[in-house]
Amino acid sequence: MSQDTVAIRSRTEAWFVSRGVPHFIAGYSAARDVLTRAVPLLSFVFVAEVLGAANLAWPWWANALAVLGGLAILVAAWVGANALRHRPLLARPNSVGAPEIAVFVLVPALLPLAFGGQFVSAAVTAVANLVILGAIYVGTSYAVLPMLRWAFIRFGRQLGDILRLLVRALPLLLLFVTFLFLQNEVWQTTADLFGPWYPILLGSIALLAVLFLGTRLPREVERLSRFASTEEMAGLVRGTPIEPALAGAPAIIDEPRMTRRQRGNVFLVALFSQGLQILLVSVLIGIVMVAFGMVTVSPELASSWTGEPVHEVASFELFGRNLVLTQEMLRVAGFLAAFSAMYVTVSAVNDEAYRAEFYDELAAELRQAFAVRAVYLATVARSGQRDPDSRESG
Repeated sequence: MSQDTVAIRSRTEAWFVSRGVPHFIAGYSAARDVLTRAVPLLSFVFVAEVLGAANLAWPWWANALAVLGGLAILVAAWVGANALRHRPLLARPNSVGAPEIAVFVLVPALLPLAFGGQFVSAAVTAVANLVILGAIYVGTSYAVLPMLRWAFIRFGRQLGDILRLLVRALPLLLLFVTFLFLQNEVWQTTADLFGPWYPILLGSIALLAVLFLGTRLPREVERLSRFASTEEMAGLVRGTPIEPALAGAPAIIDEPRMTRRQRGNVFLVALFSQGLQILLVSVLIGIVMVAFGMVTVSPELASSWTGEPVHEVASFELFGRNLVLTQEMLRVAGFLAAFSAMYVTVSAVNDEAYRAEFYDELAAELRQAFAVRAVYLATVARSGQRDPDSRESG
């Protein structure tokens, strides 16, 4: 592979990561590309847990042995993995496999078990390590931080469009939500949801919106990843890092199939991007409802609707009227904001007025990413490297 091709491929892979689709990289591997980047963080967590295994009830020498034993196991695992792979013994591992994962999960859990017989502590530590490992894997594998950065940049560009949408396309929604806000049944329903039930209600509404997107996304991905001609594909990659590779590209560039992980990656990108927009709309609607409620719904009226005394959060005087913010008002506004978010989610896919504001720009960027991926994989294949994506279960 020529140096120019290596440079083009490297810049293109960085372009994929910056847009939150690292799984578009050929041969993307959890052992090599994901967990190796998390080695410093995993090591820090491991050392912190080993130090935490010390027990003030033990003699100092027992604590010292526990800590030194845990650190010795970490160093031995590090050196042993490098020795098996014929690398410098203290070099940072270039692959993290099952043995390294087992050491990270089990060793800190075994220390309190071995030195104090603390079965509950050992089990909690092992489960916590699995959760930490899963969170690090997902966050690193799917480039969550670059994805968030990309989504926030798009969010900033579209902020004015979203505010205009509130004025132009959402009056009917605001009218309907305002009508619901003045219904005593809504106040009674939210007031009766004690403990975790109110968050469960809001979470269920959000889950329904995500599930709706999940049912529609496969068809959208299929549509966006299809191109009428190679010329259309070439036009989409203009201005991207892969553009120089077009000169040596084949006359016909295939549309490579996507694996499950790649489809999941695209789903997360769409979810992050649209989620930020819809969250802003729902927050603005919630603020409007709170402001409207403070003017129109007095504590006495709210109390008559809920049948219970209301809980005041804040109050102030404005033009001779005492405006009171109550917990009950915030609960109603939160419920209606969540309902509005689900409505906007559905409308953003089905309604042309909403779709143009919420979805079309994202669809154009995803379509460009699919075109870049097709040219990139053709470049990888032309360089003589087999596309490792074919080894994954699709």
